[in-house]
Parts: sequence; C-alpha cells; structure tokens
Amino acid sequence: MNEKPRIAEYFSEVETVKEHNGYFCDMGEVLALVILGSLCGLRNVNQIHQWASSARVGAFLAEHFGIRKIPCYYWLLCLLKLIDPKSLSRCFTRWAQSLSPGGVDGMTLA
Repeated sequence: MNEKPRIAEYFSEVETVKEHNGYFCDMGEVLALVILGSLCGLRNVNQIHQWASSARVGAFLAEHFGIRKIPCYYWLLCLLKLIDPKSLSRCFTRWAQSLSPGGVDGMTLA
C-alpha cells in the first residue's frame, strides 16, 4: 500500500527570504501547522498557536501528521515572516493538486 506524503512534505521545499539556520522547527511542519489550523476555522496565528499547543491537539498532530515540535508564538511569527510568497504558492498548488484525482488548475477552481 502506497502511503501518501505528509502535508509537511509538500512544503519542505518552500524558500525563505532569509536564512533560518538554528531554528528547531522544520518550515514544512510550520506551514502544515498553519494550514491545518486554518482548515479548523482558526483565524489568526495566535489562535493557531493556542490550538496546537494543547496536549490533545499536539498528540494528534504528532500521530497523524508527524508534527512533534510546536514553536512558541514568537518563533511561529518569525518563521512565517521569512517565507517567500511565490515559493509558498508553488508548494501550495502542488499540495492542492495532490488532493484531487484529476489535478487542480486555475480553471477548475473558478
């Protein structure tokens, strides 16, 4: 049985506008965390951080998405500010295409 890549893997190639060596978080996991929180209806980074920091959600994220480290609120904001928007768009499109058997393009979404 082929296992589908985890959501964070689709965002592992996202580029940043500055180097971020030394952070203990993987940028793909940070983006997956934000996307999952947004899909749960959370409206801002503070809500997403509070949600992800709860023990129950943290255990769920680790088990189902491989996200084991939740950055503090400050680092979450800092990491999000480093993301190159064009790179994020490419990665997000690739992830969205993986969700649809026939693929997704601009005309499909319209």
